[in-house]
Amino acid sequence: MEPVEFAPGDVLCAVGQSAENLYLIERGTAVLITPGGREAPLRAPHCGEEAAAGLKHYVCTVTATSQVMAWRLPQSTLDDIALLQPQLAADALLSLASTLGGEVVGGKNGKSAPGTKGGGPAEGASDPPARAPDAPPRKADRARLKGREIGGWVAAILVPAGIYFGGVCGGLTTQSAMFTAILGMVVVLWIFAIVDEFIPPILAIVATLFIGLAPASVALGGFASPSLMTVIGVFALASTIASSGLSYRVMLWVLARLPDRPFWQQTAMLFGGLVLSPIVPSGNNRLSMLLPLFRDMADGLRLPPRSTALTALFAATLSGALLFSPIMATSKPSSIAALNLLSVQAQQEFGGLFWLVAAGAALVGLLAFHFLFMRWLLPAENPHPLPKDRIRDQLQLLGPLTFAEYLAFGAFVAFLVGTATVSLHHVQPSWIAGSVLVTLLVCGSLGKMDFRRQLDWPMVFFLLGIDSVVRIMNYLKVDAALTTVVSGHLGFIHGSVELFVLAALVTTVVLRIGLPVSAGALVSVVILLPIAEVNHINPWICIFLAALFSDIWFFPYQSSVWMQAVSQGVSGSIDQARFTRYNQGMNLARVAVAFLSIPYWKWLKLQ
Repeated sequence: MEPVEFAPGDVLCAVGQSAENLYLIERGTAVLITPGGREAPLRAPHCGEEAAAGLKHYVCTVTATSQVMAWRLPQSTLDDIALLQPQLAADALLSLASTLGGEVVGGKNGKSAPGTKGGGPAEGASDPPARAPDAPPRKADRARLKGREIGGWVAAILVPAGIYFGGVCGGLTTQSAMFTAILGMVVVLWIFAIVDEFIPPILAIVATLFIGLAPASVALGGFASPSLMTVIGVFALASTIASSGLSYRVMLWVLARLPDRPFWQQTAMLFGGLVLSPIVPSGNNRLSMLLPLFRDMADGLRLPPRSTALTALFAATLSGALLFSPIMATSKPSSIAALNLLSVQAQQEFGGLFWLVAAGAALVGLLAFHFLFMRWLLPAENPHPLPKDRIRDQLQLLGPLTFAEYLAFGAFVAFLVGTATVSLHHVQPSWIAGSVLVTLLVCGSLGKMDFRRQLDWPMVFFLLGIDSVVRIMNYLKVDAALTTVVSGHLGFIHGSVELFVLAALVTTVVLRIGLPVSAGALVSVVILLPIAEVNHINPWICIFLAALFSDIWFFPYQSSVWMQAVSQGVSGSIDQARFTRYNQGMNLARVAVAFLSIPYWKWLKLQ
């Protein structure tokens, strides 16, 4: 645990925020707001019991009303304590229940926190507000939410029916029209967010098997594919890096050497993703490796929840995982698959450094827009000066690497080196990730409870479910039908690269409304490649534009990388309005760099 200080007005815990820390208050006063909106002084010498109780999110908001000195126990420490004191979770639940029930909660001796006063409202407090900012919605709000849910379920019934009859009338086979309708249902459920994001793909798989549209080997192909080992192996590696303390040590080492400026800290996270991009071909896997470092850096910098500084650090982390995916052929699964559609000679020509050189203008443009939007939309200053001496002392106190840290570091290096040298040993990255997973399990870094709690199983089912949905779509040749429909409307290009970029933008963005990133990019390539050949446009431009524009997203379900952040509770701790503005700016930046790259491509004689 480590000492932390909060100024008056700082939030220790916020309702809905990921429950990651328990705070033991040594001195100071705070006010507590229950889910029902009741406001009262915090009389217990602690808060954040949700973390010790095993709850995913905080259910109360605690705000400091004076200078608060406390000790912070992170989730990893609480897990270790729970192994020695199994009663910890039950005690934390009882404490939380007493707090919500309005009882006075104290320590073993029933004492209140030092500096608090018994009885009555908090000093200087007025009548409780009609509704606290973080309290649950009132009846009117609940009615509105209920109305949205009803509208979503009605749309989930009517829209697929309309898609089915429209598809049959448009010439689709009955099976293709039926699956297109199921796909429409999935999109509607995602847009209205009336169920968790991993449920609609499972519904689509069950409906496909129930109707008999595809055999089980196809409908469940995502769960039998090598991607299963890749996803679980990388998630397990990221969890071990965090739980072993290696990410905390790395964070201290980085902060001790970087200037105490948000720009350098954010840039470190951004370029961490850049280094991973050529060798880790999945944005989700890159984010899994970056998130432990992000969390530890946010804690080390003491960035308040929903602050601009924390939001900016997260934006840099997410961009590190996502921004460079179209810059190298090996950074995106759809780019690797799209290259296989070309001749062997074209694959050798467009792979390797050619891709990086041809995408150089876009890379420079994306970096320039990123730093511009970070400066303009997310101007961040560290609320507390960084205590470099204390950080160095903490590094010394940590001592040499422990066995768990050595194991995590070795597994991380083995995975990176193995995936970077696939062309030499020809071992698939999925088997490398599987070997890492087995090593961590056999060596005891992941016990049974860790394997069950620390791996993001809903996200695993989300990613593998999407993989299965794409396999069903290919089996029923829905992608071929989409190609036929769309390609007939692209005869206006007449050899113009500018018009081709516009056609690629519209095609990819429209397809991405219903298709995940990889499928949307690949189907766009299949549609655009014949158009590029007819108009004498380099096929690499077609593949690059599909990779670039497929990262544009407006709805949460369109980005599995963002959904991963949501699933792990990170999104609840940032200012989502500011982040949304940054994301929309980067969407426009992707369009801008595509058009700005045209003179550069002509100079390279790519046209």
